[in-house]
Amino acid sequence: MSYCRFQNTYRDLQDCLNAMNNNGADTLSDDELTAARMMLQLCEDFVHCHEDEIIDESEKRIKEVEE
Repeated sequence: MSYCRFQNTYRDLQDCLNAMNNNGADTLSDDELTAARMMLQLCEDFVHCHEDEIIDESEKRIKEVEE
């Protein structure tokens, strides 16, 4: 569902981070390690392409609420 896409993905990504912090990459299967590597690249692409846009929009909305 598009209205909660980022909320759900955030929780899933947090779960992945916790798993890596608790267990490390050496506990991943080959398929999971491959997916983790692809996810890492996707996260880097997301930050590179959209970081400024997301921060700017967030700051704009915060200012609107404060006014």
